[in-house]
Amino acid sequence: MRIPPMFDREGSSLYDDKRNQNHRNGTIIDLGHFGKEVDTPQLQIMTNNLTLMYRQMVTNAPCPSQFFGAAYPLGAEPSPGMGTIENIPHTPVHIWTGDKPRQKNGENMGNFYSAGLDPIFYCHHANVDRMWDEWKLIGGKRRDLSNKDWLNSEFFFYDENRNPYRVKVRDCLDSKKMGFSYAPMPTPWRNFKPIRKTTTGKVNTASIAPVTKVFPLAKLDRAISFSITRPASSRTTQEKNEQEEILTFKKIAYDDTQYVRFDVFLNVDKTVNADELDKAEFAGSYTSLPHVHGNNTNHATSVTFTLAITELLEDIGLEDEDTIAVTLVPKVGGEGVSIESVEIKLEDC
Repeated sequence: MRIPPMFDREGSSLYDDKRNQNHRNGTIIDLGHFGKEVDTPQLQIMTNNLTLMYRQMVTNAPCPSQFFGAAYPLGAEPSPGMGTIENIPHTPVHIWTGDKPRQKNGENMGNFYSAGLDPIFYCHHANVDRMWDEWKLIGGKRRDLSNKDWLNSEFFFYDENRNPYRVKVRDCLDSKKMGFSYAPMPTPWRNFKPIRKTTTGKVNTASIAPVTKVFPLAKLDRAISFSITRPASSRTTQEKNEQEEILTFKKIAYDDTQYVRFDVFLNVDKTVNADELDKAEFAGSYTSLPHVHGNNTNHATSVTFTLAITELLEDIGLEDEDTIAVTLVPKVGGEGVSIESVEIKLEDC
């Protein structure tokens, strides 16, 4: 859970001066980091990290559409929904590594335009790619997509001699065919399902405003709670295997030059301690890395964010409930975030 020492030797070609100097010398990485230092014990940071990895790889990614992200066909609205690993840990590691204290825009790793200037960028992305293999090893319906449009999508790359090469997605699904494979590594997060509960029993949803009274939400400048009705309760094992229950946030709008993160909890109210993520009620987080596009002055973006909650509802004992409580806790940038609507739907897996 640290930056490998070989990247932290000054004078080495792997070292970059534009890194957060407070995060050197074996400091524990915080996979929940988003620009603000949190006074949290190291043990809590490590358990938070394991919880985040379990949620992103297991709970929130039981199906290909959650792990890879939503389909983005020609003519569709942009940002239909990113994959779980792109969201976390990918983005927080960028922010944690970048030199936000000394660089205006968090260069190098902490900003989209400059991240590739840090040599650690390439190993970080290789590690994210490694998660693809690890995800499929978990089993269930975790498999590569079979959509022909996706498999036949093409990209052009140039080799060291500037010769162009056309590569299809279908050619990149097996790393062994590309001449490499990842060495087996311990995965302590795989069995780190959070079981400790913040609350006992069910929160009184009758005392919480319904989703229709809270959204559209003009700004997420404080923790908010709302109740929401599920499309079905008491589902059978077969029904759960066929369809995943998805908590969906529609049209999350913000300035994409800013850092954004908010956490989502089920069956708690807005007094929840959001610095302790190793709780059964923690559902997941939304994050965004600043994107700067040349002279473009329009930085408004609108995205969809989804969380798979079937396993979570089982763990906190809400399978038979028709209505559940949801709490959003902004961590950074919430004052600039608006959300049009929230719903729960069933999606084929």
